[in-house]
Amino acid sequence: MKNKPQLALPYRIRADLLQQLAALSHASIPPLQALPMIKLPAPYQSRMTATLHAVKRGKNLADAGLQSSLWTPLEAGLLKAALAAGDPTPTYRHLASYYEEKAQQIATVRSGMTRPILMGIAALFIPPLPQLVAGSLSMGAYLWHAVRSILLAAGLVGGGIYAYRRFQMRPADAPASWLDQVLLALPVFGGMHKRRNLCDFWQSMALLLEAGLPMFDALPLGLQGASNVLLRRELARILPRMEKGATLAEAVRSLPAINNDTLLGLIQTGEASGTLPEMLSRYAKGENASLILQQRQVAEWIPRIAYALIASVIAYGILNSGAFLPQVPKDL
Repeated sequence: MKNKPQLALPYRIRADLLQQLAALSHASIPPLQALPMIKLPAPYQSRMTATLHAVKRGKNLADAGLQSSLWTPLEAGLLKAALAAGDPTPTYRHLASYYEEKAQQIATVRSGMTRPILMGIAALFIPPLPQLVAGSLSMGAYLWHAVRSILLAAGLVGGGIYAYRRFQMRPADAPASWLDQVLLALPVFGGMHKRRNLCDFWQSMALLLEAGLPMFDALPLGLQGASNVLLRRELARILPRMEKGATLAEAVRSLPAINNDTLLGLIQTGEASGTLPEMLSRYAKGENASLILQQRQVAEWIPRIAYALIASVIAYGILNSGAFLPQVPKDL
């Protein structure tokens, strides 16, 4: 029987789960003994139980968690690369830190949105008041005018969150979708999305190469670190170029969609000095720190932008109502 599609775990729960796994892995406790020690909130504990059963049957933690929807395909790909490298502890910590940051950013946005939301609700209830007082609008129509807009906004936000969490669970071999294109085309967020995908890919490559995997074996595994199918296709073009004799630097230079000067310089340095894994890890860590800073700034500005937009709509409504225009008496 095919498993019912499920949503990705909330960021806070993912962060707590991975922090516990990192601590247990650091203490050299294998997954078979570690998983029973970890308890998730009731709606998600069944996924942990299913993962444990799969591990008992011989599956590795990455595949077992993917099968039970404990991991997203992206997380499973990163963990599979880490397990192949030998020690998943750094990847647990990296993902836990990333999700903790995401959870804090969401909390910041929610906290900052309190005033814009209250202001927006007021903007729905105040303009029709004169009509209600004049009797040209019934109480039911007055309330429905505001409530339907609130329900529509809540539905759009809730639907967007649901769609994104569902999108995170799509299979690693899924074809490109319109959302892959939209995520890359979005102002500000598109660039961040692309950088995050490339950061995860190169971090996976650093782990795999440091573990001693040959480049030709590491590249297919590293591709699982990129969630965007379009970017994954670009990254997949590296291997055929290297099989024809190109160095990694030459292959990356020939692909403008994934190339940048900082990355290329570090790859060239790493290939020349024999320290490619260290150079790739340095690039990924620098990108991750830069992305975290940028994401914090965006999280701080979202409520301000929402507040300004709502204030503009209210001001436009007031000016467009003609309330401040001179009125000519009807009997003149």
